[in-house]
Amino acid sequence: MVKEAWLISKKYSQILMNNEINDKFLNMYRVTYGQFINELRNKKIQFTNDKNYIQCWNTVLNTIIRNPKIMCQRRAIKLLHQTNIQKSYVYDRQIL
Repeated sequence: MVKEAWLISKKYSQILMNNEINDKFLNMYRVTYGQFINELRNKKIQFTNDKNYIQCWNTVLNTIIRNPKIMCQRRAIKLLHQTNIQKSYVYDRQIL
């Protein structure tokens, strides 16, 4: 289940990264986050605050809310995506 959660997280952070060229991806964050949570809910994967994949998304949300600097917000989303890529890779390697 954890592997699937990280793969879903990566899918939604990729959507944000695909829109990185313009600053729309900053405005898209909350909607994308909601879609991420809904997919976890539909697949019956836990989405409590003690899960690392949820903590990562919440940290980015807090950064976007509390830090008015666009570059800092952009970096937070990029770091989320990088984390998702790394975690997905780690869980893929464990299966092999």
